[in-house]
Amino acid sequence: MRTVINVSAIIDGTGAEPTPPAHVVIEGDRIVAVDPGTASSAARDARVLTYERSTLVPGLIDCHVHLAGLHGGAWNSGESPEPVAHDTVSVVTGLAGVLRSGITTVRDCGYPHHGIYAVRRAQEEGRVCGPRLLLSGRALRASGGHGQSISVTADGADEFRRAARRELSAGADWIKLMVTGGTASPGEQVSDVQVTPEEAAAAVGAAHPRGRQVSAHCSNLAGTHLALDAGVDSVEHGIELDDDVVRKMLARQAWLVPSLLCTRVEAESGPHPGIPEYVRRKAAEIYRLQEDSFRRALAAGVRIAAATDSGPSYLPPGGRALAGELETMTRLGMDPVAAIAAATGRAAEMLRIDGDVGTIAPGRIADLVVLPQDPRDDVRVIERPVAVFQAGREVGP
Repeated sequence: MRTVINVSAIIDGTGAEPTPPAHVVIEGDRIVAVDPGTASSAARDARVLTYERSTLVPGLIDCHVHLAGLHGGAWNSGESPEPVAHDTVSVVTGLAGVLRSGITTVRDCGYPHHGIYAVRRAQEEGRVCGPRLLLSGRALRASGGHGQSISVTADGADEFRRAARRELSAGADWIKLMVTGGTASPGEQVSDVQVTPEEAAAAVGAAHPRGRQVSAHCSNLAGTHLALDAGVDSVEHGIELDDDVVRKMLARQAWLVPSLLCTRVEAESGPHPGIPEYVRRKAAEIYRLQEDSFRRALAAGVRIAAATDSGPSYLPPGGRALAGELETMTRLGMDPVAAIAAATGRAAEMLRIDGDVGTIAPGRIADLVVLPQDPRDDVRVIERPVAVFQAGREVGP
C-alpha cells in the first residue's frame, strides 16, 4: 500500500526555498512522487496522512556523534567480553530515542571497540530500531594523544597505516585521525599538534585506495594545514581557520564539520558535574575563535555539514543537540534553509549517500520529518517533530 503525506510546505534539503502546499507519495521504502497541492483523502489504495500548518524536511543527519555516550557514562570500557556486551546493549537501547527525535542517520567519529559494527549489522537487518549508522570504528591517535577512550594508539607511519587498515577491515566507513589536542582530554592543549605529516599521510594512503574517506580532529591552525596537506576529506571542529587554510580547503574541496554548540556549552556552562574544570577552561579560551572561523569559512563558500559532537552527559545525542547546533549556525550568519541543508542534503553529499537520502525527491529513501511550523521562523523547531519516517515506516516521535 502507498502512503501519501500532505503538508503545508516542503523544504527538500537541496537549499532551495520551501514549496507551497504539496504531498509526497511513498511506496515501500522509497519516495515515488512529490507533487503540488493536497491529495484527496479518497486516494485509492493509499493511506493518506495530512499534517496541517506543517513543514516536511528530509530525515536529519548528524555528521559527528560519539555513541559511546549512550553507555551511561562508561567511556573507558576496554575490550574484554563483559564491557563490550554492556556497551553494545547500551547503544542498542539508546538508539531508538535518537531516531524518534528526527535523526535518521549518524556518523560516529570514534568508538571504544568493534562491538559497534554488530550494532550496525543489527540495525541494517531491522533487528534494532535506530538511525542509519556510518562508522569510524576506533579513532587513530599517537601515544599520549587526544581521545584515549575512543581511539587506538599508533606511532610512526607504518603503525598508522596498519591501524587504519585494521579499522577498514573491521568495517569502517571513515578513518578518524586525532591530529591535535582538544578540550576533552586532560594534560594537553588545543595548540598541540600530535601526529606527524607522515603519520597522517599514511592513514590517508590506506583509506583512499579503498574508497574510504578520512576526517581529522583539528583544533589549531598548524594541525589543520597538516591534515589538509595529508589529503583528509573533512576538518572536524575547525577551531582556528585563517584565510590561507580556508583557501586550501576550497582548493581541495574539504568539508568543515564544525560542532559549534559543544564548545560553547563547555565554555559557558559554569560548574557542572559532567564538565571538568580543565574542559571549561580550554573551551572558554577558544569558542569565540571557533565562531569567527566558522564565519570566515561560511563567507568563503567552504562546504559545511552539520554535526554536534554529542555524546557527553551534558550534550546527549539527539534532536535537541542538533537543533542547538543549527541555531548556533544561523546566529553566526547561515541562512536557516541552508542550515537545514547542512543537516540533510549537504550532509548526505559529504557522506556519499546522497543518491539515497538527504533530499526529498522521487527515488530517494523515504526518510522524512514532519515539523509543526516553518523552521525559517525558528530553526529549533526541528527538536519537536510531529512525525518521523525512516525508509517509509513511521517510527516516531
